[in-house]
Amino acid sequence: INAEYGVCGLLLAVIGAVIIACAVVARKPLGDYIDNLIKQQVALAPGTDTYKNWQSPPVPIYDDIYLFNITNPEQFNNGEKAVIEPVGPFVYQKHELKQSANFSGDLKYAMFFDYEYYVYDEQETQLRNNKSTINDTIFIPNLPLLTVVSQIEHGSMKESVKLVLDTIVEQYEKSHGVNYLTLNGSAHDILWGIDDPIMNVLYKLKLSPSPQLALQTNGSLDPGALKFPTVVYTGHPDISKVASYHLFHGRNSSGCWGTEDANTINGTEGSMFEPLLIYNKSRSLTIYNEQLFRSVALSFINESSYEGIPCFEYRIPDWALQNVTNNPTNAAYYAWKYSGMLNLTKCSSNVPLYVTKSMFLDADPRIAENITLSVKPNRTLHETYLCVEPYTGVVVNGHKRVQINVQMEQSKANGILNKTHPAFIPLITVDEHGSITKELADKLNSALLLPISILHVGFYLVCALGTTLVLCSFIVHVRIISRKLSKTPEDKEVLVQAEDGDQEAETATGTVSDNSAQYLSFDGKTSRYYEASE
Repeated sequence: INAEYGVCGLLLAVIGAVIIACAVVARKPLGDYIDNLIKQQVALAPGTDTYKNWQSPPVPIYDDIYLFNITNPEQFNNGEKAVIEPVGPFVYQKHELKQSANFSGDLKYAMFFDYEYYVYDEQETQLRNNKSTINDTIFIPNLPLLTVVSQIEHGSMKESVKLVLDTIVEQYEKSHGVNYLTLNGSAHDILWGIDDPIMNVLYKLKLSPSPQLALQTNGSLDPGALKFPTVVYTGHPDISKVASYHLFHGRNSSGCWGTEDANTINGTEGSMFEPLLIYNKSRSLTIYNEQLFRSVALSFINESSYEGIPCFEYRIPDWALQNVTNNPTNAAYYAWKYSGMLNLTKCSSNVPLYVTKSMFLDADPRIAENITLSVKPNRTLHETYLCVEPYTGVVVNGHKRVQINVQMEQSKANGILNKTHPAFIPLITVDEHGSITKELADKLNSALLLPISILHVGFYLVCALGTTLVLCSFIVHVRIISRKLSKTPEDKEVLVQAEDGDQEAETATGTVSDNSAQYLSFDGKTSRYYEASE
């Protein structure tokens, strides 16, 4: 019996080990096959779903825009601290067009002309904003005047042009009295274009791209967008570069920062990244932001999920907006002042514009100490983050939040700003957001994530089966050994086995009685086990 049990146990062990070995050996080639399949599907290639979705995104993108209203314009014009209240959101749907798209002969690059425009969503605005309308009057700092003063102080221009600008400032001061530090208009006009005599003169002098003041542009910010193509990598043959910029509107440098590395345009537009991040979650993701004129690396924060899709969450690291004291490498971005903001002065015709996170989140408290802002920063509402599906590199949910501020300080070259209360005044904050729909999430789950889950679960189930068989073999052998060890010498001396019911046995220490026999049937034979009787 023990021998037969032993053979059975050994057979279980062999089968279990073979099952485990097959699962381990097959896992890598199966995993590699799926990885290669994902890479092929993610790469931008003519006729693929990925290319169609990249060219015309199926997910709607919205911009929630808040303007900052100076609620005490008279006091502010007289040198007092500005009291500021955000007004909004005014909701716009953003449409991005990739026109005349085509590929290079080796399929390494995709080329297109980039254009975007906005459509006002009145219904969504009214649903989320019941305090203000797009026609309400907004007071903001006088940006045209600040532009002129900045050009006089910092601009490299002919003396005749500087004389014209000095004359404009003098006439402006006389015609507006003490109320020249602010201008006002409807929220719509301040966003998309308000007529201003100073801007008209600057435009004629080729010191401004437009005769109007506008905080937003219904079209690309870059006039070269429809003249020079944008070129991105398709991911063939290097999938790690998929959708990354090679040229942005015909150039590979932003041209306004202090070093070549800082000016280099890297990263994607922020809707997709390289696939298979699942194997390297700590890797930074790089985006190029046209409003910031620079590339920004996003760092992994944690794992989360959206609409049932597991994803990796990435955010802007603290070091990206630190000043040179805390991060000397940011000297290339002119980070001479406070941490928590990006200096755009060199990128905006010497107008002292600064970018921060919304509501000055994570910024040095001194930035906002000279204003009274009615809203406090909230990480949930004001942080930039992207949730990226780690197999495909597709963004399933994200918010890119940017706030533009202007620095107001007393002018060294002109007395018109002598009454200015030095401060960083917020102008506008934009929350650009988009998220995958439930329908698309279900499609992604069924087409990709479910097969991957089945592969992983199947691997562990097969390994569990093999392990179970090996454990069963171990248990059988333990029981066999236990039975052998449990028999005493006396038992062995008195134990006699009789087969077929016709044998009798005796021992030196006792006489065996048929009445004491116990019968056991095994493999068709009947055996009697006798106990010694006194």
